[in-house]
Amino acid sequence: MVSDTINLSTLLKEFSRWYGQLRNLVMGGYVDPTVTERTGLPLLAPFAGELVEMRGWASGSRWIGCGVVRAGDGEQLVVLVAERAAPSPDAPPEGASWVDSLLRVTGWDARDAAQPWAEIEAEVGTELPKDCCMWVRRVIELTGWKPLGISVDWAAIEGELGVPLPTDYKELYEAFGGGIFSDSVYFLGRDEGVSFDFLTQWRVALSVDQDSRLGSVSAVDPYAIYAPGGKGVVAWGATEWADEYCWLIDAERPGDYPVLARSHDGGPWHWYDMSTSEFLYRVLADADFQPFGIAQYDLGATFKPGSGGPFDGRPL
Repeated sequence: MVSDTINLSTLLKEFSRWYGQLRNLVMGGYVDPTVTERTGLPLLAPFAGELVEMRGWASGSRWIGCGVVRAGDGEQLVVLVAERAAPSPDAPPEGASWVDSLLRVTGWDARDAAQPWAEIEAEVGTELPKDCCMWVRRVIELTGWKPLGISVDWAAIEGELGVPLPTDYKELYEAFGGGIFSDSVYFLGRDEGVSFDFLTQWRVALSVDQDSRLGSVSAVDPYAIYAPGGKGVVAWGATEWADEYCWLIDAERPGDYPVLARSHDGGPWHWYDMSTSEFLYRVLADADFQPFGIAQYDLGATFKPGSGGPFDGRPL
């Protein structure tokens, strides 16, 4: 248990600075339906049906967690540490130590993480078609998925954001919904429960980022979380080992949404002048797309909708 003078937002921001990208395990009493032993389940085990919120960070052989539990007629903030099985250096990615083996495989120099933020590397794909619809079709064909044709009130969503969303992202969502590619890559959408709802996660991130009590440094420094009418970051995807995939949105330049991506270990942001669907395809299919490509690990090009799992998304 922690002092009543500290709130969850304070802990989230501080822990994210220390341990990198957080993992949303429980939000509003609903458990991430995909959570497993290797993605944070040990942080949930001690609390049975009492969890309201829980966020987790992978740190070597430990899980670090903070959240809110029901306590009598009220709620109590908690911080905990749980054991985490460190993966083999040659195993497919599943946590913080995976980054080290990826660096060894790719030859990427970890000293690059110390480069000035103003010198963030721009990485642009050139050899494959640039038409966004083509990239959406490539993702569908790669996974063998039958498009769902989901109906979405995009006008309402874009009205809240104050900008139109990328056309190919909307096509991806209408075809797949929110869920997980290759058992590893989380694609955020709408209404598949809070774990896959990008609007819910954006609202939470914006609230934390704008909380003046938490200081002036953003968790996505040197950027900020996007606020309507401004310029900033909105997350649309992540990985099991907590890499982040985002758009950099500028309300004064609607339709121009480069992808920003970074590893969970707090390394530099990588800037990609490519569409959402091209970036996703390359992550899944291009073994040379480093440091984010996963094709070389034979995880399979699959997709699972954002439902099911140990708790099936039910409230605890």
